[in-house]
Amino acid sequence: MQLVITSQKAETLDRWRRVFEGCDDVLFERGLRAETPVDAVLMAGIFAIERYGSRPDFQKAQILENRRGDGWHDLIIVPPTLPMARDGQGGWQVQSGYEDIQPAYYGATRSFQAIAEWNKEPDRENLISAVEVNLPMLNMDNPVDDSSARFFRVALEEYRERSEFQ
Repeated sequence: MQLVITSQKAETLDRWRRVFEGCDDVLFERGLRAETPVDAVLMAGIFAIERYGSRPDFQKAQILENRRGDGWHDLIIVPPTLPMARDGQGGWQVQSGYEDIQPAYYGATRSFQAIAEWNKEPDRENLISAVEVNLPMLNMDNPVDDSSARFFRVALEEYRERSEFQ
C-alpha cells in the first residue's frame, strides 16, 4: 500500500519524512491535498462524520463513501479516537485500559485493519491501494510532534508484516 502524506507546513513534512526514511512507498507532498492519485483519504471524525454520514466509533475505523461530489476522494477513512468516558467531575478522559496507547498508533492500526477488510470483500471494485494521510485533516499537523509520525510508522510496519503472512 502506498501512502501520500500531505501538509502545507514544510517543517511538519520534514519531520514525517525523517521518520519514514527508507520507506519507498511513502510519498510526501506539500499542499492542501495530494496531487498523486489515491483511492482514499484519512480524515478525523470531527471533519468527516457529519459531512459524510455516520456516528463516531471508538473501536474500529470506518470507510465512508463520498457521495457529495465535493472534490474529496470517493472513500473517506475515519480512524477511531481513543475511547472516552466521563470522570467524576463531568469532564472527559481516556477510558481505563487505554491510557498508555498513543492516539496516532490506535487510529492508524485500526485504519489499516479496516483497509485490509475492505479489500477482502468479494467483488469489490474500488480497492484501496493508495491512501492520502492528510495531516491537517487528522489533527496531526504539528511541526514539533515526532511521536505521531513514529507511532504511525510502527502501525504501518505491523500492517505490512501481517499482510505478508495472509
